[in-house]
Amino acid sequence: MRRLVDVTVSVLVLVLLSPLLLLSLLAVWLTLGSPLIFRQVRTGRNGRVFTIYKLRTMRDERFPGEPDSDRTGRVCGFLRSTSLDELPQLFNVLRGDMSIIGPRPTLPEQVEHYTPHQHRRHEVRPGITGW
Repeated sequence: MRRLVDVTVSVLVLVLLSPLLLLSLLAVWLTLGSPLIFRQVRTGRNGRVFTIYKLRTMRDERFPGEPDSDRTGRVCGFLRSTSLDELPQLFNVLRGDMSIIGPRPTLPEQVEHYTPHQHRRHEVRPGITGW
């Protein structure tokens, strides 16, 4: 039942917000150029790794350790502050990698340091909204 709700909500939100997603993609393209989508490996249900999708909102570092705030412009900062950069994760939900509600997916290098209790978060699909 939960999977059916996840798919239904994802499709509805993608259809309803598709104009906003297209405008966001255009804003990223005009501000940062290609690529428009940021991909990153995360750990999901049962410890399986998958690629998460987000709108790219930061330019590449000019020097090692450059602060994130210096790499994000006003337009991309707006996309981040309104969580519009998270809309592509709805495709992760449709693929079955994520759920609408669940613990945020973590980086594999973080998972290596988890305690057995912390690993329990991988018993469910990670979510877009968090707990």
